[in-house]
This record gives sequence, C-alpha cells and structure tokens, in this order.
Amino acid sequence: MIITDYRSGVSDSPYSTQSLLIVVALVIICLVAGIFIVKKILSSPFRYPYFEMAFDVSGKRNPDIEDYIDKYLIENGFDAIERHHNRIIIWKKSCEQLIQTSKLKKRRANQFAMCIDDDNAFCFSLCRNQTRYRQSNYIKEAYSVSTTVYEDSFDYNWLLSRYRQLQEINFEATLSDYHKKEQRKLMTKQLRDQIAARDNYTCRICGKHMPDGVGLQIDHIIPVSKGGKTVPSNLQVLCSKCNGAKKARIFRPSASPQ
Repeated sequence: MIITDYRSGVSDSPYSTQSLLIVVALVIICLVAGIFIVKKILSSPFRYPYFEMAFDVSGKRNPDIEDYIDKYLIENGFDAIERHHNRIIIWKKSCEQLIQTSKLKKRRANQFAMCIDDDNAFCFSLCRNQTRYRQSNYIKEAYSVSTTVYEDSFDYNWLLSRYRQLQEINFEATLSDYHKKEQRKLMTKQLRDQIAARDNYTCRICGKHMPDGVGLQIDHIIPVSKGGKTVPSNLQVLCSKCNGAKKARIFRPSASPQ
C-alpha cells in the first residue's frame, strides 16, 4: 500500500526514490561522457614521429653512444635515417592540412608548434641485459631483463654530418678510433686475422706464403709515426724479413749535407 503525505505532497513510494537515483546516475554519466568528449576534442591530435634505436652493450665497459651510432651507419648506411627524415616531412604536411580544415585552427596550430621536436628526432639508447632471479616451488630460476643505461637524441643534420665524415674515411673505422692518438692499441686479434685472410697469408713484398702464421706480421703501410691509421686500407701482410727491412729504411738517419 502507498502512503502519501498530502500536507507535503511527497510520496513515500520506493519507486520514486529509485527513479531519482537512476536520473542522478544518468546525469553523472552524461557529465562524465561530456567531459571526456570535450577533452578529446580539445587535446592535441599530433604525435611527433621519433626514430628509436637501442644498442645492446652487455659486457661492454664505458660504451660511447657515438661509437655505436658510427658502427650503425657503417654497417647499415644512411637509408633508414633518410627514410625517417622523409617520413617526418610527410607527417608535417599532413598536419598542416589538418590545421587548415580544423574549426579550431588557432588551437591546432599552437598544438602543432609545441609538438615539433626536430632537434631530438633521432633517439638512441644503450641497453644491458641483466640477470635476475625468481623463485617458484622452491626452485630458483634465472631470467634476463633489458635495462636502459644511457640515452641521447640527435637531429638529422648531425647524423648527416657524421655519415659524411665516415664516408671521407671510407667507413673503415669509427671517428673516435680514426682520430685516436694511440693507433697501435687498435690492432686487435680480430683485425689481424681479417688482414691475414684478406692478403691470403702472403707477404705483399716478396710473396712468401705463410699459411701457418709463422713469421707473418701485420704492417702499417703509412707508419703510425707519420700519421698512418689502423684501418684495413693502411694494413698489409709482410714477412718478418721484409718488415724488418722496411723499418730499417724508414728509421735510417738521413745523410749529413756535404
């Protein structure tokens, strides 16, 4: 039975209370949806297309990110960088077209200007794989986690300049290695084996074949003392006799003037 207070005109029906709660809930839902829609409309539609590259430096001490960028350019060339640069140009043109057709032209133009980040368009990072452990059913299991230890970003012109400098030295070494004062320290076993195989274990002067490596020496064509670099084009296989004779010629004191 429904009891009505005729003096106040308010019904004590549970249905009226339930209806009121439903109305309030619908109003709240409409408000939240409206706020979400307005926020969506006003938020920036622009997302700058960054180039991202991570280098694994696990087990490396004091890695230099510029060395890894040089190695990437030496091994892969400039095509990927150039393609991404063109992608940014196309993206900018499409954004400008969007601004021109937008009803919020001024707001969109400001949002686009704030989004541009050409100075940091190309992002590189150094990562290490770290071993961690978890225990399950009293059994300890190892798993690997990649952790970023350093990151930096560069613009297109810096990378283009870097690539051209590497091109000038025929992509034979990173720029830091090429300009190091201690060139002899760059003569690694891997590089020695590379030159020996390239020259077929044969002395470039007398033609002596040394397949067992006995007497085989790797020589700087232009000596380090005269500015020679430890790069493949400046290295050759010599036998110990020819290398000794070459050093004697280089270091022989010049005759005194008559």
